[in-house]
Amino acid sequence: MTFRITMPIALLGFAIAISTARIAQPINAADTTRDLDRSIKPGDDFYRYANGAWLKTAIIPPGQPSYDTRAILTAITSERVRDLIQGAGATRPPQGSVPQKVGDYYASFMDESSIESRGMAPLADDMSAISAIANKSSLSAYLGATLNSEVDGLTTNADHVFGVWVNQSFTDSEHYVFHLWQGGLGMPDREAYLDPKMSALHAQYQSHIGAMLKLAGIADTESKAVRILALEIRIAQSHAPDADAADVFKQNNPWQRADFAVKAPGMDWDAYFKASGVADPREFIVWQPSAVTGTSALVGSEDINLWKDYLRYHLIEHYAMVLPRAVAAEHFAFYGTMLSGTSQMPERSQDAIAATNAALGQAVGQLYSERYFPPSAKAKAQAMVADLIAAYRARIPSLKWMSEQTKEKALAKLEALHVGVGYPDTWIDYSSLEIVRGDAFGNMRRAEAFNRSRNLAKLKQRADPNEWRIDPQIVGAVILFSPNTETFSAGILQPPYFDPEGDAASNYGSAGAGMAHEISHSFDELGNIYDPQGRLGKWWTPGDTANYHAASAKLVTQFNGYCPLSGLCVNGDQVLTENIADLAGLSIAHDAYLLSLKGKADVVINGLTGEQRFFLAFAQRWRRAQDEAALRRQVKNDTHSPGEYRSDTVRNVEAWYKAYDVEPDNKLYLKPEDRVGIW
Repeated sequence: MTFRITMPIALLGFAIAISTARIAQPINAADTTRDLDRSIKPGDDFYRYANGAWLKTAIIPPGQPSYDTRAILTAITSERVRDLIQGAGATRPPQGSVPQKVGDYYASFMDESSIESRGMAPLADDMSAISAIANKSSLSAYLGATLNSEVDGLTTNADHVFGVWVNQSFTDSEHYVFHLWQGGLGMPDREAYLDPKMSALHAQYQSHIGAMLKLAGIADTESKAVRILALEIRIAQSHAPDADAADVFKQNNPWQRADFAVKAPGMDWDAYFKASGVADPREFIVWQPSAVTGTSALVGSEDINLWKDYLRYHLIEHYAMVLPRAVAAEHFAFYGTMLSGTSQMPERSQDAIAATNAALGQAVGQLYSERYFPPSAKAKAQAMVADLIAAYRARIPSLKWMSEQTKEKALAKLEALHVGVGYPDTWIDYSSLEIVRGDAFGNMRRAEAFNRSRNLAKLKQRADPNEWRIDPQIVGAVILFSPNTETFSAGILQPPYFDPEGDAASNYGSAGAGMAHEISHSFDELGNIYDPQGRLGKWWTPGDTANYHAASAKLVTQFNGYCPLSGLCVNGDQVLTENIADLAGLSIAHDAYLLSLKGKADVVINGLTGEQRFFLAFAQRWRRAQDEAALRRQVKNDTHSPGEYRSDTVRNVEAWYKAYDVEPDNKLYLKPEDRVGIW
């Protein structure tokens, strides 16, 4: 999964291993020919030529709508991480070491008997602190003291009225600032509260609130649940729609410290910021002013006792998985079964692995990288990135849709782009974080405090454009337009996408095309509003925009003609941005592949030339088995085309025609004037 971060966004938990029918080991680039269907001419149906044998035998796992390479890698990586964490938990590494912290965190989470024996006692101090709230000032101080701010600033904020992201501002790339955004809702989003059709869900959520309060021994739970839900509805009424987050200009609202009391009266902001530990910063970015203003007004107007009940409920919810079984089960009954449709609670070990990753992500990532992504693999990936950047550097000056002044700005942004691969050069230092075997609740609290303090401490530091934003063991990538960085995890840099010991043609055709795809977004309609340092400022001219749209019109028409089912056709406009990135990724990666050869001819492997293996790897990158319902949902809602048509991007690249001797009588053949060449 790729996360494009121009706003706070959640990287939740960890990918849990799924049951699969046809995987055991990563696929080597050298044996992907076993997945070919040689009865199909490449020029007639390249996707099925490349993947036909695989498609005939792939089985969608029970309960899953689809099955693809990413699912395979997620399962493999999850198994590896499970073994690493459980292995650390089964031994007694040196006290204070990374394996000790990882192992003891996991073992403590698994120690249900200790958790059960302590009952709800671990919440006693927090419950007392809530009971001591007597007025608006002490309520504001409590809200500030429990401010949600994690290690990477990318978390959910359901259990806190506001969330925080510490990142550079949109006008100053040199300093970190305090980004404040809406929170405080236990259900997924504001629409769950405001949509009249959600009355049944409201009743279920209200019942769940009451059940959680009852498990904590709180009296009069039914009436309190009614009032808590009503308060959350009022909070939701002030929230901005989720769709607004797509427009960063709506979210870029700089406030000075003195503005809060004027623009958002109700809270005691002095008490709030003092308790949060951020009393010094003068500048803030308020993403949704209506939510800050609305919630602050509710702090000033609503009954203190109602707020205390609200805080008690969210406290219990937040720590549900390190509280007795009945609390965890009730938490799952609503969030797992009711909201997600999952009928069976996952094994405790899966939750323990997810919790360990959430608390000690880079510590687990360090163990993973040492075992599965050594420095030699990182060096190979970095060399490929260097070739991709060189290919972009060579292509940009010849782009027909960019004006000369825009090309200069694009090249400047390319030179400033930082691409991280595998794992960070400097790991988070967890030495000050105490993890105690047998204290699951305390470990979670201490890990949260550690991550919060580390994140907020950045407010006193200069912004680091190379800050690492994704744990190495996650199968995914992160793009931040602000700052100008992209990060590809070790989890995604493995076969068949990338094999450090394997074939360069396959690596560039798969992982290289994927990386180049993501890099292209820094220069398209998503990224052209950010300068080389990630500051807001559109650098395309109106003429560039017009030329870009004109050049992409043929791609819209091309994809409008793809119809996977009768009456179901791709919407070319809906998927245009990603299709352009696919085309850019393929074209740039091919250039980079040629650069990697340094003028030498590539070898023939399994009867395939390097050129053939390059395009084959690209087509196999997109293979997916999915049921009809999933296909229909994708075509209707997704901004990415079905894999078959992403594979068909090769129709626009001259080198593919030469590699596979594609002739005018082949079904995929496009006349040269009909091929799209935006990049």
